Amino acid sequence: MLPQSAGNRSRTTFTGIGRKLYSAKTSFSSSTPPSHTSLPTFLAYARSASLSPKSAVYTGTYYEYLCLSTLSHLGFSLSRTGGRSDQGIDLIGTWSLPSIPPSHPPLKCLIQCKASKSKITPDVVRELEGSFAGAPAGFTGEEVVGVLCAKREATKGVREAVRRSKRPVVWVMLEDLGGEEGKGGKVRQMLWNQRVSDLGAEGVGVGVKYSPGEKERVEKEVVLSWRGEMWEPDGSSGGEKDDSKVD
Repeated sequence: MLPQSAGNRSRTTFTGIGRKLYSAKTSFSSSTPPSHTSLPTFLAYARSASLSPKSAVYTGTYYEYLCLSTLSHLGFSLSRTGGRSDQGIDLIGTWSLPSIPPSHPPLKCLIQCKASKSKITPDVVRELEGSFAGAPAGFTGEEVVGVLCAKREATKGVREAVRRSKRPVVWVMLEDLGGEEGKGGKVRQMLWNQRVSDLGAEGVGVGVKYSPGEKERVEKEVVLSWRGEMWEPDGSSGGEKDDSKVD
């Protein structure tokens, strides 16, 4: 049950689980320029091309752009690969964290986006591991992080597969709030294995921020923390002084 929120105040609870599981834009080559490069341009393209929102192409592409834009709030800088030769990789880019000094480069990452609302099995982790073989130049090696985005929470089997993976793996539950209405997305769950911590995420916490939503609902959203305070990619922390609380 989510805690109650009064007025416009929001409450942030940090779980401290970021240290363990429970706790150069690059693109693939293409012979033609893309018809869309962001969620707004894709929606415009889909309308002009009369692309059905129920089609696999629409739902898959929409979710990829939704992940691209939503993950930017957690320090990711991404571009969409697209095309039939993407080797199972939907997004590619970097992940900046407060634990990584400015003099060091951010973590490189490959991302798979699972738009299906059906139950996710541990097989998706093995699929992600296999996609590393098709990574483009500059995104190979053991220091590249694999990220899985899905609309469902990680099951016990998925969490165990992430923990046991020999690759640095991050799991993100990213919910679509509005579909065609364009309300955006929210990260509801985020976890990673020890290999991600060893690459630079050590000390970064995963928190849950509670804030007022529509019709007196309380919205829950994952945020990252650093040294006990909410962290944002632009360097600000915690928002306005009286609008958040760290437990």
